[in-house]
Amino acid sequence: MSKIMFQFRHKGEIPSMKQVLAMFELYEDEIDTEYGVVQTDSIEGLYLVLVDESAQVKIEKKLKDINAKTDPMVGLFSNPRIEPYSTRTSDTKNEK
Repeated sequence: MSKIMFQFRHKGEIPSMKQVLAMFELYEDEIDTEYGVVQTDSIEGLYLVLVDESAQVKIEKKLKDINAKTDPMVGLFSNPRIEPYSTRTSDTKNEK
């Protein structure tokens, strides 16, 4: 299943993966533990994790329960695949 980005607020130190799982009632197989917890804004206390799309309903319900649904910086965001713009493999400037 594809992954989506989930950004949330947390006060204090960077939360551990275990804390994130507990805060949002997620199972370990619903979150990308290799990606980890990434701080996106230290001043605002924003963090990002990658989650399976299957966890979307659960996360949205939890955000509603904690009154965070209206925060534009918190929520689920697409995670588009990033690919190179060009498929060129050699430098064409040096070719004659």
